[in-house]
Order: sequence, then C-alpha cells, then structure tokens
Amino acid sequence: MYKRQEQRCDETNLDPAALEPGVTVKIYVPEDDDSPELRRRVEEVLYHLGRLYPLPPPIFRELRDEDWANAWKEHYRPFRLGRRLRIRPTWLAAEPDDDARPDDVTLVLDPGMAFGTGLHPTTQSCLRALEDLVQPGATVLDAGTGSGILAIAAARLGAVHVAAFDTDALAVRATQDNAAQNGVADRIHVWRGELDSTAAAAGPGPWDIVVANILAPIIIRLLSEDGLLGYVAPDGYLILSGIIDEQGPDVEAALSAAGGQVRRIISAGDWVTYVAGHRQ
Repeated sequence: MYKRQEQRCDETNLDPAALEPGVTVKIYVPEDDDSPELRRRVEEVLYHLGRLYPLPPPIFRELRDEDWANAWKEHYRPFRLGRRLRIRPTWLAAEPDDDARPDDVTLVLDPGMAFGTGLHPTTQSCLRALEDLVQPGATVLDAGTGSGILAIAAARLGAVHVAAFDTDALAVRATQDNAAQNGVADRIHVWRGELDSTAAAAGPGPWDIVVANILAPIIIRLLSEDGLLGYVAPDGYLILSGIIDEQGPDVEAALSAAGGQVRRIISAGDWVTYVAGHRQ
C-alpha cells in the first residue's frame, strides 16, 4: 500500500479558514489486496474521523499498470545531485550541459514501477552519502534496491562488486535493465530475495558499505532480528534511510543495541538518513 498526500489552500477566498491547507490523501493498493472488506474498513475509518472533522466520502477507482509506469514521466527532467552526480531519464536524449564538469557521473535511469527516481529526499541523501564514501575497489550491498539507482551509483563511483536484492520481481528487472543501460551489469549482482539470502546469492561478505533505503520499522527489524550490522566490514559504513525524523530515536536505539553508532546524520525535510558503523 502506498499513500500520497497533497496540500492546497485557496488564497483568493476571504474566508479565514480557506488559508488552512486542504489535504488530499491518495492510497494505492495492489490489485490482489483490494477487496470489499478493505474498502469497507476505509469507509468506516473515514466515518469515525468525520465525527471529529468533516470529510468527504472516499472515491475508489482502478489504475492500469501503465498509469504507474508512464504517467509521471512527462515531468521528470535531468537534474544534478551533490558534487558529481547527474541523473537523466532514458527516454530523454543526452543534451549539451553548460554546467557539465569533467568528473561528472551521469546515471541513465528508467525506474519503471520500482521505487527510486532520484527525486525523493531519502534517495538523494543516500546518493550524497555514497558519493562521499565509495572508494575505487569498494564492495557494496544494497538492501531493497528498487530501481537500482543506489547500486548503479555505487558502481559508477568506483565500487568493484555490488550486490543488490529486492523482494519485488519488478524491481529486480528494473535494476537489471538500468545496470545494463549504465554499462555496469558486470559489476552488479541482483536477485529477488531478502537479507538472509545474501550469503548464498552474492557471497558471505562483509561489505565495505551496506545501504538500506527502506522504512524505519523494517530497518529496526533488520538490525534487531536479522543481524544487518554483521554484514558491514569492521571499518565499513551502514547507510540507513527511509526514516521520518520522529522515527529516528527508535532506529538509533536499535542500531546501538546491535553494536553500532551513528557517525553522520543527513537531514532533508522531514526525513533523516544515518551514516553509521560499528561502535569503536
């Protein structure tokens, strides 16, 4: 389930309440999870919320896969990130860039239906961290790779061996396609699975850099139950992202309990990214 929230206010309305932002919440549910029961639960929750604040009834409609994969592309343009990284969508031809620099690293990307366009603050924070940390010859593990943008960036920045996994078959396919598009398919091993499949699929590690741009509850579980920190080399780095700032203390507590410590915090709006490692 994916939720998107939009805010808007009417500055032309003289009613003082009109300056309060109106909020539209859109929830995307996979077709297999949709059911009359789920829709009834949504309606019941909104009914109870409506007793506190007036709410309109929900509107349900079906979206085709093409809506997800292509509708947003019209507004996606090349952009620069950090000191060296540039991101260009595959469907736009390369154009002369007056701001180009000799050491630029351009990522050519089509995320398809997978997460990872480079536009989200968590992805951008991870890219900035990788730009600072990846050294030539490094090994990198990307947990929950999505479109493969972080794995590809690591390889383009000099990582010699990158392992990337995701539980979503569409994400695995997107990563494979994007890796080939960027000429790094020979350095990225991607598979469908979870963290505990890493040793069998890509070797025992440990890894110089492990990056997990997922969600705070999953990160906490990976740290506390699945030994995520153990995949990081003794002097390596663990990049944790997808964390809303108010969830930060819980992630920090799980990291500390696992034997790790925060070395750097990258903030972007309401999101935080931790660059961590083993406790010294």
